Amino acid sequence: GSWPAEADFTGSIVAGMAGAYRATSQSAYKTSAERGGDYILWSAQGNYFGDEAFALTRLSQTAADPNSNTWRTAVGDFYAAVKADYPGSTQEYINGFFGTEPSTAVFYVANHVVAAYYVNAADKEIWRQGLVGWLSRVDDSSQFPVMALGVATWALAQTGPLDDSLITPSGEGAPYWIGKMLKDLPNLLLSHQVAAGQAGAGSFYWQFNHVVGDMNNCTEDAVFATLGLLAASELYADPNVDSAVDAARPVLLAGITAEGKVWERLSQEGALYYAYAGEMLQVLAALPIPGDINGDGRVDLADFEIVISQWGASGCTDPAWCAGADINKDGKVDSADLQIILDSMKDY
Repeated sequence: GSWPAEADFTGSIVAGMAGAYRATSQSAYKTSAERGGDYILWSAQGNYFGDEAFALTRLSQTAADPNSNTWRTAVGDFYAAVKADYPGSTQEYINGFFGTEPSTAVFYVANHVVAAYYVNAADKEIWRQGLVGWLSRVDDSSQFPVMALGVATWALAQTGPLDDSLITPSGEGAPYWIGKMLKDLPNLLLSHQVAAGQAGAGSFYWQFNHVVGDMNNCTEDAVFATLGLLAASELYADPNVDSAVDAARPVLLAGITAEGKVWERLSQEGALYYAYAGEMLQVLAALPIPGDINGDGRVDLADFEIVISQWGASGCTDPAWCAGADINKDGKVDSADLQIILDSMKDY
């Protein structure tokens, strides 16, 4: 159930394999994820890293009864134990990340937030507020500032509104966050995406105060920024977010080798780790396939027929977009939408 030299990242890999199973229904992927889950249960002994807890909840989703299974019980027991038995309860457990580099703490707490909400933990709101507190400490002195912004947006958008709440209401956070609200998070992510026509277009800069062309171009930056935008799009329709996700797709795919390994840097530099493949699988399982109008996970004649049935339609608007046939959301169903179908049928 472990991966050689990758034990610290088993949670991310298991979550990715569970996502691959949900996207493809390939039983071998589920078996692999379950073996990794068993390893987490054995090695963690009830005290889970955030990505491990999240991975167990993804396994719970694949169970015969998602509401009652070993994986869900293990996660629920963990958050109950933190609340009841940890000195100072849940808040002190979250505070215990002090000494951890802030963007790394955001990664782990964000995963805890999604897992805590999945099992309806009693202190789930404390976990969510703890994430906001850790995010407010992230700045360009952190190791992965844009990654932290992305993974926090991903978790917060899934577990509550992105509203007018200030990220640092006391004004004691990093200067970057002064005056910024939860509702600003998606646009902040958009501001860190590499623009069209530039090297690495569609990817994301790694620092907040970036200079055009000065990229870390890391897999994790792009994966979690894209996941954050996808989660935000589930809350609020925004064509700019949809366009950003579409631009990120080819960059992400270009970081995968022919053997299925994933580069540390999307510029195809650095190390190759299974952990990055696990994270990549998480975002690929969440990314909509261009042209998959009926949402069945493939682009085929059924999607083609939807476009033809709406051919020539105009005035297409959110949320229906002419039964989904206006794929590029330009207000009409025409040859541009048909070309997306044809291109995807070729690629998939």
